[in-house]
Amino acid sequence: MNKIQLDNDTQVSVVWYKNVSSKSFKNFYTPKWSELVNLLSDPVVSSDKYFRGSVVYGDISNGVDDEGVEYEKYRNDNNVLYRDVLVLDYDDEDDLSMLHKSIKSELEGFAWFWHTTFRHTNESPRIRLYMPLSERINANEYRAYVRTIAQKIACKIDSGSYEPSRAMALPVIKTEKHPFEFQYNDAAILDKSTLKEWAKLFNITIQTTSKPKFEKRDSSHWGRIAYGVEDGGRNTALTSILGHLFSKRVDEHLIYAFALAWNELCNPPMKRSRVESTFKSVRKIHNNNN
Repeated sequence: MNKIQLDNDTQVSVVWYKNVSSKSFKNFYTPKWSELVNLLSDPVVSSDKYFRGSVVYGDISNGVDDEGVEYEKYRNDNNVLYRDVLVLDYDDEDDLSMLHKSIKSELEGFAWFWHTTFRHTNESPRIRLYMPLSERINANEYRAYVRTIAQKIACKIDSGSYEPSRAMALPVIKTEKHPFEFQYNDAAILDKSTLKEWAKLFNITIQTTSKPKFEKRDSSHWGRIAYGVEDGGRNTALTSILGHLFSKRVDEHLIYAFALAWNELCNPPMKRSRVESTFKSVRKIHNNNN
């Protein structure tokens, strides 16, 4: 494969994990955007989606899990130090050609790269879009600017794209014959001032306070966490579920029973005391607001 040469380049950051677990930190490095593009354009053959591990494009601080154990680069949204690449997943578009045309048109003049992902087929396209940034942004800015790009391109993205700490699998294809495509634009690196102007066009604001901002969730969000989650996102997911159920005025006894049952589906489950504490906290917030 010929090496991709870019005239427009910048340094980006990569936190590499051995697998999808938030505890599996492997390495941190700061390649050039051009190096990352070459890495992402060259898939490995495996039946395991996470054969090459998973990555976050930015940096993550050390942190403790639900049991109080500290881990290096422990992945969750609160531990995100910064992001320097925007990443959006498109899983629901039937026409890859039209999606590509929209990306090419709306992001004209700025650097981007996309590749097809593990479950991609010609009949059901799935791609991951990357945009390097000229400066680092925090977790709240990341959420806002992902939403900005999504609205600018005007195609539905996977809701997980809004999560600043979400780890992404490196490109893997199931067989040598499995379709894999990529496209890129060698242009100026996107700057924050441009993102701010675009955000204004869509009336998108950046949360600057520490007070949690609860967003409406679509069905894909609930489908992704309904049957338990991996370590690192358990308490966040449980809080989201409890808040949703309380807002629907489900009886609290049923909510509590569901929380215990849901926890057993997680890998690994949290301690019961942790579930009880989260339940009481969300219930208190709900009661104070009603």
